[in-house]
Amino acid sequence: MGNVALPETTMHTFVNSLTKLSALALAALVAAGCETVKSQTPTSPNVAGPIAGVGITAPEPRSPVDGTDVINTEPLRLTWTQSTTNGVRPLWYSVEVAVDTAFQQRVYFNPKVLPVEGPQNSVVVDAKLDPERRYHWRVRAEDGANSSEYSFAAHFDLVVPVVLGAPAAVSPLSGQTVSSLSPLLVVTNGSVQGNAGSVSYVFVVSTNQTFTNIVWEGSALRNASGQTSVNTGTLAPNTLYYWGAYASNGAVISTSSETQSFRTPAGGGGGGGGGGGGGLPPAPGGGHRTPDPPAGQRLPLPTYGAAVVEQIAAQYPGALRNSCQEHGGSWEFMDRVVDALRQYDTRWGYNWKRGNVGDPSLDVIDYHYGRGTSENSTEVYIIDVILGHCGSNPAPAWIDQTEATRQGGAIGRWTGRGRFSN
Repeated sequence: MGNVALPETTMHTFVNSLTKLSALALAALVAAGCETVKSQTPTSPNVAGPIAGVGITAPEPRSPVDGTDVINTEPLRLTWTQSTTNGVRPLWYSVEVAVDTAFQQRVYFNPKVLPVEGPQNSVVVDAKLDPERRYHWRVRAEDGANSSEYSFAAHFDLVVPVVLGAPAAVSPLSGQTVSSLSPLLVVTNGSVQGNAGSVSYVFVVSTNQTFTNIVWEGSALRNASGQTSVNTGTLAPNTLYYWGAYASNGAVISTSSETQSFRTPAGGGGGGGGGGGGGLPPAPGGGHRTPDPPAGQRLPLPTYGAAVVEQIAAQYPGALRNSCQEHGGSWEFMDRVVDALRQYDTRWGYNWKRGNVGDPSLDVIDYHYGRGTSENSTEVYIIDVILGHCGSNPAPAWIDQTEATRQGGAIGRWTGRGRFSN
């Protein structure tokens, strides 16, 4: 049979039909291939998810949590509990760190931390984080198709390590003779690194260079002027003393300043200034009480207190040695000190420790600087009068702890301890 020529219109229709059939066949093949991967290979890395019926438990942060301080010189490692799954796909973890609780400002993200043997997993954060800032972090488990809920958001504070530099002695120096039995000791402030909080300088006076015979110790808050000073308690006349100082914030201490020396005057000299020094004036007695200050103001801390404590310690050394009430000692030394101070001013009394009524401080007294009744008032100067209390060699002291107590978030509270009411 010979070739038959088709009309042009018929030929065009035939070609279009073949083209449409080919396109439909190709689409069907592609769809069939994708459906095969999804439905028949649940462990394939190309699986589309989530897979019905698969559950993954959320991990739980273990450290750091609850606002823990993390030193920024140490590697930051985040640790959490491992998750479990009822699926067949292996798990991994995604971890994120942010500066906000909504995790909109992420500073670190690791999308795939593989699991390890054991109940916990961890990762070292290799991002650069700014110190002195709070960070939030969370983690969740994934298998490529399903994922757990995010863990609760933990937080930590990245801090600069606290380093306190040693102060430098300014005066007195080189055995010079001072003009007072309660000389003024002066140091240049040392450096402070990190969030140190309240820093004080502790001054120590001894009769020997090895400081095995300390006769006085006192402290003063670091002065913003660049130098910090304190008057000692009353010392013996015509005696060579050695002194030094160091910085402390209650948790970290510096190295000590270079040891210096001074000699007290032979005739006794005049009284010292603030900080607890000074001569011992005659007590007015007779229930004297300094009048209330104007509203909104406070009375100054009297300057005779240290001398009174030194005098009681000299008169009743046995009472001082036996002043550890917690180990069978007595209140005799504390009672004698308070009674002697109340001869000058009935604003003197005892202290409820951290303001808790019924819990008396064993080596701290109070001076009520405010208005009105003294009992239970928190308007008090807080003074430590025993150095090394309950130690092997307790000594008289005069250390104003008022500001340090306030900086520590605590208070003092005046009490007569049942011996007197005001």
